[in-house]
Amino acid sequence: MTTPIANFHGHYRPEPIALESVVSMLMRDAWHSTWGSHNEVEMWRLDGRHGSQRFSLLSAMTSEWDETLRRALMAKRRGNTVVIGGFHVCGTQAVGLRAPCDYVVLGEGEEGMREVLRREEAREPLQARKHGDACTAPIIVKAAVTADIDQLPWPQRVRRFLEAYKISDLMWPAPSDQQNVAMMLASRGCVHDCDFCASRTVWGKGVRLRSADNVVAELEDLKRRFGTNTIVFIDQSLGQAKTWTLELCKVIENARLGMSWYHQSNLTISRDVLQAMAAAGCTKIGFGLEGISPRSVERFKPHNPHDFDFVNDLFDYCNSLGLFVKVYLMLGSPWETERDIAEYRRNISHIRANEIKISYFTPFPGTRAWDQYSDQLVTQDWAQFDTVAMPVVHNPRISVEQYHAIRAGLFQTFYGSQTYYDVTAQMLRRFPHYVQSYREFADYLCAFNMISGNESWLDLLGLDRESVSLADPAGVVRAASCS
Repeated sequence: MTTPIANFHGHYRPEPIALESVVSMLMRDAWHSTWGSHNEVEMWRLDGRHGSQRFSLLSAMTSEWDETLRRALMAKRRGNTVVIGGFHVCGTQAVGLRAPCDYVVLGEGEEGMREVLRREEAREPLQARKHGDACTAPIIVKAAVTADIDQLPWPQRVRRFLEAYKISDLMWPAPSDQQNVAMMLASRGCVHDCDFCASRTVWGKGVRLRSADNVVAELEDLKRRFGTNTIVFIDQSLGQAKTWTLELCKVIENARLGMSWYHQSNLTISRDVLQAMAAAGCTKIGFGLEGISPRSVERFKPHNPHDFDFVNDLFDYCNSLGLFVKVYLMLGSPWETERDIAEYRRNISHIRANEIKISYFTPFPGTRAWDQYSDQLVTQDWAQFDTVAMPVVHNPRISVEQYHAIRAGLFQTFYGSQTYYDVTAQMLRRFPHYVQSYREFADYLCAFNMISGNESWLDLLGLDRESVSLADPAGVVRAASCS
């Protein structure tokens, strides 16, 4: 039985691939690394001119900002040169930022760190080279975009991060059979520019692709060195560049790696690409519907409109190939009304997906949503900006407490629907070996109170219904298992 861990990500923490990539670049020049946490690594080397050089590199999501500042201050007190990058500082563009660090990197970490080292070598005057508790204005470094990303070294993987991470929601292989899970980035950037997405603050406009051979060589390295059997592609446009994606899938298939993988794509993905992905080991795909009513779709995805017939037909086709479908939805928009919520409740029970994630609408710094709604926030606590803690934008018609109850009810409506029973039954008839994935998924749903334990599809899993127990509202498992 796999017990989910309640933290920022809801269960397990994925490896810090961005920092691992910067570490790999520095290690080419004889730097050494010591990891302090998932978002902090200390780099050091002996330098003939300056003696020992020590940097603390930190990468910050918005919800981790306060913790990042705490770690940065501790590093400054140790006398390190502190560099901070990541989505939060890129989104804020570091305007008026006062933090206990020497440099803030805007954009991609590899080129940003190269520029930091050039400045250090030239001994340019530092505005923030102070120790103790001083928070002063850091030097802003705008990183150049790496056009040919094949030239970049692969991330310097850390075994304990790979082994600690599990995809504990619905996945094949099931969490108990995942030897370790690695993040993969086969491209950088996104073809879209959604109002609520901060992608362009780091990656810029457009998409840059790695060669298929380069990607598969890295996969082979992961298999050889770590025995990795599960991959999460974190690309934002995988499947959109059709010719490249078909080539990548063919090279993966021919390599016979014995790896399963998951990725997120767009509703415009073609069926021949889905077929190629399934043949290459893909067992799960995520789609960002965001909205499930005409009004919410128009607001969230005007460039990618969709209706239920189209969406459900696509999801059924994915299931026929053995692909689990995860749907990403948003709740908590400032313009939502009780009528929108009622339509949400009606529609969610008819989505022919295998899993849903319901996030709260969260305007991140650097997005158009931030420009529009940052003056309507109900909290200034960055820790709440993880998309699941609470709705952070004021809605005069629906309270925060009401939203929590609505969200919990939507999960139980979806997983308790006749549609979900039918989709699960059909999937298990076609792919009976997926039963273990569903059993461990039931554990996960029970642990986070997303099912009541009375859902009819649980009978399909050969479970002892008397053993089904629920977790408390904090997500701490009281019973050993749902199975």
